[in-house]
Amino acid sequence: MIEGVSSITGGVAALCIVAAALVVTEGIITRKVFGLSAIWQIEASVFLLIFATFVGAPFVQKSEHHLNVDLVLVHLSPKTREVVLIVVSIITCILAGILAWFAWPMWWEAAIRNDHSYSLWGPPLWIPYFFIPFGMSLLLFQYIVHIIKKINSLKKSKLIEKTTRFELKDIKISKADSGPKK
Repeated sequence: MIEGVSSITGGVAALCIVAAALVVTEGIITRKVFGLSAIWQIEASVFLLIFATFVGAPFVQKSEHHLNVDLVLVHLSPKTREVVLIVVSIITCILAGILAWFAWPMWWEAAIRNDHSYSLWGPPLWIPYFFIPFGMSLLLFQYIVHIIKKINSLKKSKLIEKTTRFELKDIKISKADSGPKK
């Protein structure tokens, strides 16, 4: 269930990034071409990007597409590497739980007080404030699923024997891919 919700929110987060780009583009066109004031575009794009960041994080964790610093990790034995990844996942899970724990009251207070932004547009702040605890709670649960899977694969000895490093310098670009011919 958590992985399904993470997939859905990941797709919505991707759409929010596209929507934020469109909103900013519309704001620029409105201001530069028509000379009109844009009072909502920047704030709306920030709200969309907050959603994409916090609510999109569980999808990134689910697909294991997050950035890793693997300077030491690639040189460890498969079993040691899995243990290290489990420990790091537990620490990250705890941090997501702490963020969620403190963000839920912040959202609740903004909703109860009916706080609004100080901009001319003045949207209610409970909306973007909700994205933080919701995303961190979902990330917490996604990490729990991830940790359980890692522990089970460690118990069953289903380990990836060799890790491969990927660096930008390893990408080979042929002459056909390098742009227009001269």
